Amino acid sequence: MEFAKKIVESTEEIFNTMIFMEVAAESPLTQGKQDLGCHISAMIGLTGGLSAMLGIHCPEDVGLAISGAMLGMEIEEIDADVKDALGEIANMVAGGVKERFATENINLELAIPTAISGKSYTIASTTTSNRVIIPFSIEQGQFFIEIKYHLN
Repeated sequence: MEFAKKIVESTEEIFNTMIFMEVAAESPLTQGKQDLGCHISAMIGLTGGLSAMLGIHCPEDVGLAISGAMLGMEIEEIDADVKDALGEIANMVAGGVKERFATENINLELAIPTAISGKSYTIASTTTSNRVIIPFSIEQGQFFIEIKYHLN
């Protein structure tokens, strides 16, 4: 199903056309438990031909840089604007993934994005779900796009 390829293509498209930031994808992480060391995450559910949760996970400085670039303003702290911006990015990336699956006759619907922030949190899902995490680099550091899924 090439989840990683669809996520990379969608993320690159969003960052190039909507956020105007250079982004470089790294090799996907698929095994084991990764501590992403992030302080803000935005997630969105997908359902239909598969059940999934797509998330963007960022350290604070990276989340502020991405949100600031998207909103066209200097941002100094994680606030509602940052959470909304990252939620919208998760929504756009998921929309791009949905569009790419539609070409394979796999129809998906998107839920409402949710954002969380804090100095220490864990995001967990059932052990029966598959997981792909793609690290991306921008000038300010690294962020991650993750999808946890199982086929219906």
